[in-house]
Amino acid sequence: MKVLIVHHQMALYGGAELVVVRLANYLKEHGHKVTILAASSSVHSEYEGLDIVTPSKECKWCLWDGGLKSLQSIYQVFLALRHLGTTYVDNFDVVNVHNFPAVWAIPKRKRIVWMCNEVPDLWHRGSTPRVINQLLNLGRLADKAIVCSKQPTAVVPDVQSAKCFETRYKFLPEIIPYGIDGEFFSKRLGTERNKVFTVIQPAMISPSKGQMETLKATEKLNARVMFVGHYELRHPYTLELRQNSKGRDVIFFGHTNREELRKLYYTAHVAVFPGKGQGSWLGPFEALSAGVPMVVSPNLNCAEIIRQNNLGTVTYDLPKALNVIKDNYPEYQAQALRGREFVLHELTWDKFGAQMEKILKGGDR
Repeated sequence: MKVLIVHHQMALYGGAELVVVRLANYLKEHGHKVTILAASSSVHSEYEGLDIVTPSKECKWCLWDGGLKSLQSIYQVFLALRHLGTTYVDNFDVVNVHNFPAVWAIPKRKRIVWMCNEVPDLWHRGSTPRVINQLLNLGRLADKAIVCSKQPTAVVPDVQSAKCFETRYKFLPEIIPYGIDGEFFSKRLGTERNKVFTVIQPAMISPSKGQMETLKATEKLNARVMFVGHYELRHPYTLELRQNSKGRDVIFFGHTNREELRKLYYTAHVAVFPGKGQGSWLGPFEALSAGVPMVVSPNLNCAEIIRQNNLGTVTYDLPKALNVIKDNYPEYQAQALRGREFVLHELTWDKFGAQMEKILKGGDR
């Protein structure tokens, strides 16, 4: 089977790119030809051995800026993916698109399997003016029409994502949970936890990720806070966070590699994910693999798996949760270690790859 994977960017290696890489490697190991199309890429050790094709002039995906600049960058990425897709699609048996705008860009000449990590929206903006919201509503209607016209087989990672997907597109997706690099994150490598109670939040700095909620929740806790994730130095949200962090034990690590992230997990006492509904699916389970108790917002799509299997704390009340965990730490660390076993046995990339392989072949899971 020849599989064409399409993702908007491979320049910043985050959760979505990890899913692409793990799937591509699984398919290659099982005898399939795989090519990845992206509007931009970078040199990364995880990309070794992968066939990644980009335009001759790479696009810069705009993660932060709003308004016309953001819309212009989305349009540029759409055009780049459209050109690449039109050029390459006929050489493959099936096209596996990831995220927006790849699902819009690929022409419907081959069967499309859409790995919908999240239903498209402008997650990384803060509050939006009423006029912009009206335009967004029109965009959502257009998105529904375009997606349904392509008749993709859709895949989401959990039940909550499936409900959100069905609400917009009016058809049911397949549910295949992602794998987690559990074995990797479970290797402690001699790192010791900080003496000061330490809270880690691994996520790109964005209003949708809720770093400000973490700052407020830890204000009276006498805790160290570690923000680990990409940020724009001059973005208003970053500047506001830094201003509110003055005089406190708060560290901005920026985007780190996975080895460094693993070390930071083992210095922390608790991982927090107070997001507003975007992403943060892999992070809580990676934290569990490192034996770190975690708190997630009910807004996150992974929350239902965590709640059903008693893997961590699911709550909107982050200050209360952190105080309870700090006062009863052995109990919550024991819960995290039980969660590690769940991740190691239930959330593996082999299970994810095998189920995706069947979907790509056109069969039932």
